[in-house]
Amino acid sequence: MARDAPTGEPSFAEGFAPADESTWRAAVSRGPRGLDPDALARELVPGIDVPPVAFQGPDTLPSRLRGRAGRGWQVCQEITDPRMEVAAAQAREDLRRGADALWLVAGLEHGCRMLTPGDLDLVLAGVDLDAVPLQLEPEADALGLAGALFAVAESRGVTSLRGGLGADPLGALLRSGSLFSGLGGGRRDLVSLAAYCAAHRPGLAAALVQTRALHDAGATPTDELAWALATGVTYLRWMMEDASLDVDAAAAQVRFSLGVQGQTFVEIAKLRALRVLWAKAVAAAGGAPASQRAFVHARTSGSTATRVDAWNDMVRRTAETFAAAVGGADSIACAPFDEAMGPADALARRVARNTQLVLRDEAHLGRVDDPAGGSWALERLTDALARAAWDRFRAIEARGGMARAVAQGDVAFALEQERRRRRTRLETRAEAVVGVSLQPTLSGRPVVREAVDLQAVEVELGNAFGDATPDQRHGALLKLAQGLVSPGWTPAALVDDALDAARLGVDLYSIGAVLRARRASLHVEPLVPFRAAAPFEALRAACDAREVRPSAVVLHVGPLSEHGERLGWVQGLLAAAGIEGRAVPASVEDAVAVLDATLAEHGSGASVVLCASDARYDALVPMLAPHAKAKGARVVAVAGSAPDDAWARLGVDLTLHRDGNVYRALRKILELTGLELDDPEDER
Repeated sequence: MARDAPTGEPSFAEGFAPADESTWRAAVSRGPRGLDPDALARELVPGIDVPPVAFQGPDTLPSRLRGRAGRGWQVCQEITDPRMEVAAAQAREDLRRGADALWLVAGLEHGCRMLTPGDLDLVLAGVDLDAVPLQLEPEADALGLAGALFAVAESRGVTSLRGGLGADPLGALLRSGSLFSGLGGGRRDLVSLAAYCAAHRPGLAAALVQTRALHDAGATPTDELAWALATGVTYLRWMMEDASLDVDAAAAQVRFSLGVQGQTFVEIAKLRALRVLWAKAVAAAGGAPASQRAFVHARTSGSTATRVDAWNDMVRRTAETFAAAVGGADSIACAPFDEAMGPADALARRVARNTQLVLRDEAHLGRVDDPAGGSWALERLTDALARAAWDRFRAIEARGGMARAVAQGDVAFALEQERRRRRTRLETRAEAVVGVSLQPTLSGRPVVREAVDLQAVEVELGNAFGDATPDQRHGALLKLAQGLVSPGWTPAALVDDALDAARLGVDLYSIGAVLRARRASLHVEPLVPFRAAAPFEALRAACDAREVRPSAVVLHVGPLSEHGERLGWVQGLLAAAGIEGRAVPASVEDAVAVLDATLAEHGSGASVVLCASDARYDALVPMLAPHAKAKGARVVAVAGSAPDDAWARLGVDLTLHRDGNVYRALRKILELTGLELDDPEDER
């Protein structure tokens, strides 16, 4: 949209007739190529076509739902290290160096390991709980860890906790595959915390709709939105039914956390679409306009993390953080670039933290309220995503809701279908991973991280809290158990009993054991993370483990001007599997002699890739392929597409071409050279 020109100067748009969509479509159709305008649409999201040119449409977000009103977002860095002392040091450093909030992943068996309120007190030793918002991610330990947090806060005289308690039973079930107190127990804990926070802790939200397991398992943006909305509505319904909270009070207890990956415009639209969807759901339940605004946390994607040349992940994380900021996230966690390698070091954490600070405070992304608003392309994409997700959400509700979708395997089935589609795109490089499957390097400095000895960590657990006697702690546990079966039991009273136990220093395991009593556990197949780089990285790792890196002779015949681009493409492709492609030039006349000399130098069992222009293959392949086999070459490949199976009869083992499954071709080369490869599997 052109700005008005200064007084006395002509407008840039002066002399141009206004153009609408029908005018543009007519111009495209009658152009020299005679294109169909609809054929120019591109599928950015499965099932959603994006037009090549966007024209004005309705704004998707009313002002009351937009962004952060120019305040910027919270830099909310994650604390995940299993070691308490390391986690405590990271928390202090993050806050000292610019973080505004902390996201503490903690529990008995995940994230920062802790057993007692004293352990939590140690991890938060340098954190001013009056000033710093804290979001917990406790998996199935929500009630016990919340009680520990309340006890620690009371011991310090803190009365104004802010953040969230992270109760997310459906998310925990998807991630771990187990809920030891069953869905009923998870529901009870969430409702109890919500009732307690609504009555006594107005700065805290009890429930967290965390899509990390879904996102990292390969969920499409549409499915991630639909499942997030279905989960949020489920939690809303539980709180209204079991704790008698009205819709406004219940909505205030829900926070959302979504993953953000590399498709910048899609991810911007996805975060905006979530606000549209949640507002629609809360309004349908009778919520007031003020209750319809969602608190949205965004976290850079684990599915885009790489192990090969992980330095590239600095750029990926920057792009993902940018998308989260423009999409209007209220808080953002930027993962360290070495996330896929193990516990992050100080450099990686500093870069992650400063990525946000530069974008927010130096690039001023935080000063604009909903910067995507008014962009016709992003408004249309937001609208399309919201409509598709809403239809998907309605289908989930019609089949019994999100809890049933998880328990019956509907979610896992949908993810498996999408993973197959993505795997095909990755193997053919229709979706490439820069630095891994595309433009890799064989000489980069690897990122190495030492694994944490969890057995050594467990020895350090159990810091004392308070000075209660064993009999007093036993009495607190007995009171908690009796309260669960009391006819006068209320949700908020359960938290009071758990808090009484935490005040006396009762450990999380004992509290959890009481809460699980007489509850049937629930088990499903846990979701398996899907890292896009994993298939090619498996090939690369197998080659890197060899004492001598595998190599292939790339015999390129004829003038380089004919096949220079193809030669570079082949060498880059081989490098994606960890194979060094050694270019050997030859003329048509001396090709056989050069091949003989090269094979003699490399010895028997060499791999040979023939590279030339398509026009030369009719003469070269019958001449060189059988000869290479006769001279002991173990693998003979041709850079190009075979017209039929005639090349195979001449001794060609495979072809390498842009439209083929290059992952399978590279895997076949390694297998033919005698390298044993495990079946490719996604990673847990």
